[in-house]
Amino acid sequence: MIRNVLVFSNLTKDPDHKHTSRLIDFLSSMGAHVYMFDREPLPGAEYLEEGRSENLDLAIALGGDGTMIRCGHKLQGSGVPVIGINLGTLGYLTEIELDSMEDSVRLALSGSFTVEERVMLEAKIGDDPKRYTAINDIVIHRDLSDGILTLRCDINKHFLAEFRADGVIIATPCGSTAYNFSAGGPILNPVSDNLILTPLCSHAMLDRSVVLRGEDELDFYIGGFTKEDHALFIADGGRAVSIPSDTWIHVKKSRFTFPLARVTDRSFYEIVQRKMRP
Repeated sequence: MIRNVLVFSNLTKDPDHKHTSRLIDFLSSMGAHVYMFDREPLPGAEYLEEGRSENLDLAIALGGDGTMIRCGHKLQGSGVPVIGINLGTLGYLTEIELDSMEDSVRLALSGSFTVEERVMLEAKIGDDPKRYTAINDIVIHRDLSDGILTLRCDINKHFLAEFRADGVIIATPCGSTAYNFSAGGPILNPVSDNLILTPLCSHAMLDRSVVLRGEDELDFYIGGFTKEDHALFIADGGRAVSIPSDTWIHVKKSRFTFPLARVTDRSFYEIVQRKMRP
């Protein structure tokens, strides 16, 4: 039985707290202890300091796929499964709709859910010891005030190509339906053990995506610039990091995974078909 539940809500999509409060009230009525990372949690919930998730059994995110990803990063490495309640349009990660929220959450509290361990990425920039992680993708992009980016790519220390392009996307299968897809990359089943390399507006012969094995490691060398003196590195659409020329960026599969909880048997391919419907 699930007892300790984190509620992670996108309050810009629930500005009057109507749906979040409804969820908290229901969880409390089912005997669950409810927590929020907010220092002033809503009535019925307790404040939980970030990083103190060892006693959590489940996290429920209210919002869209972006909310799910932010929740996943907050809980990274904890192993706490995350399930999503959709407050926006049809998403790939949020599977519970508001009209079935109580029935679905009741199932989750009884332990009637499966967990899909989604691949994550890890990146290191130059000699900086900091590690960046991503659930969807990592993007290396030219600064918009600069010209074409020259980017060498090695796979497992073997030269693959030199891209003259706007940049590249390194996506997980989970992120294959995000920026990667918009850039013409392939859609993969989200539980696949693969990585995707997709160039952006490439002027090189290799201007198509490459699907790699999960154990493959990528190294990118950023060459000179035509005007400005930096490129941009972005993990999961977060804050851009400026990268100077003559820098290596190392990307590989992370030791962490994103544990996505599911209570329905809705097929990924059904979601794709609905999203692609005109």
